[in-house]
Amino acid sequence: MKTKVIIENGQTTIVLTPENDFEKDVIEKTKNKEAKHDIVCSIGADYYCGDYINHKIELSIKDK
Repeated sequence: MKTKVIIENGQTTIVLTPENDFEKDVIEKTKNKEAKHDIVCSIGADYYCGDYINHKIELSIKDK
């Protein structure tokens, strides 16, 4: 998946662009509000020696 990060006027935008059928399916599941899926978004980082490392945004998509 292609990733584009735009930082402008204090706003950060992350754009994910699918490159294959599997990635397109993931986008469709998150887009389709009538789909029977539970979607959980987690944002985090590990705290190590006074700094945050391993920053990540994680989406979990599961059939209901």
